[in-house]
Amino acid sequence: MQIRTKPDHHTETGFENRHPLPDPVKRSFWRFLRRRFLGNDNWPKAKHQIGKIPTEAPDHDAIQNPDPARLQVTWVGHATVLVQYGGLNILTDPVFSDRASPFKRVGPKRYSQPGLSIDQLPELDLVLLSHNHYDHFDVASLTALGNAPRYILPLKNGALLEKAGVTPDRYSEMDWDDTILHGDVKITHVPSNHWSSRTTKDRKEMLWGGYILEFGDGYRFYFVGDTGWNEALYTEMGEIHGGIDFGLIPIGAYDPRDFMRNSHCNPEEAVQIMQVMGVKKALAIHWGTFVLTAEPVDEPPVRLASALKRAGLGDDDFIAPPIGATRFFEGRMAKDQTTTPQAAKTVAPA
Repeated sequence: MQIRTKPDHHTETGFENRHPLPDPVKRSFWRFLRRRFLGNDNWPKAKHQIGKIPTEAPDHDAIQNPDPARLQVTWVGHATVLVQYGGLNILTDPVFSDRASPFKRVGPKRYSQPGLSIDQLPELDLVLLSHNHYDHFDVASLTALGNAPRYILPLKNGALLEKAGVTPDRYSEMDWDDTILHGDVKITHVPSNHWSSRTTKDRKEMLWGGYILEFGDGYRFYFVGDTGWNEALYTEMGEIHGGIDFGLIPIGAYDPRDFMRNSHCNPEEAVQIMQVMGVKKALAIHWGTFVLTAEPVDEPPVRLASALKRAGLGDDDFIAPPIGATRFFEGRMAKDQTTTPQAAKTVAPA
């Protein structure tokens, strides 16, 4: 009789990152609060950041009448993006609330309003949830979206989704490397270098990660989720999954570096992820909406532009558009197009 063993990232105390990185900094919610309010870093205040991030009116006509033969993306803010391709409307990590917090009056407050409201969204087919942190998994927003879409989320997060009124028949929990089909779209749950928690007592009890979607015509889309740069992990993933037509890659919430580097990549490392995963075009997420860390809120796209230049890439290869902006990209990529990572000069992490 063959005994089935659990994957290495399943542990007795929860989940663990694949190829875990050495981490000399002890971290907990309470250590984070001490660092935030009693440390030497000069953290921005949300009320002073209003108006610093450019905004643009969405293309509502295109959103309601998308061309299925081209990819169009509308950045709602932070990690919330409306992705439309192949006749599907897909929303990532929907957060429309004023705070990324379990509390109404305490916690990170939104200083940039959503580029779209929930009632301006088209009828959704899929909602992709990367993990359960409050700036990515907002029960109030999910309650408003209701049971109509199909929800895709990591293991052990279904009970939290049910608190939003979503019934078990409307969601699929996935482990890393699992693949499911939604129509002719193949969805693969892939690792990121991150963690999970909703309270001070449930750290890493629920899984986290990203998603690669392959459409029927071969077009491949990658939602990275939250991640720190992990060379071993992304080298391995690039060998397995490399060759992505379009990606949503995080660029913000990276300082103080010693405390954040294992959870959030900086812009230079975001370009490395793009290169190693062979992402042809990308849109920057996870910045410009909430004060989560110490870097200036408008710094990430400036550093991204410099990193792209050093890597020999153009500004249109990895864009950081205004909040609300709708952007269009060529679709219907040939199935026999090379899937090896793009050749570009490697950028050293900062």
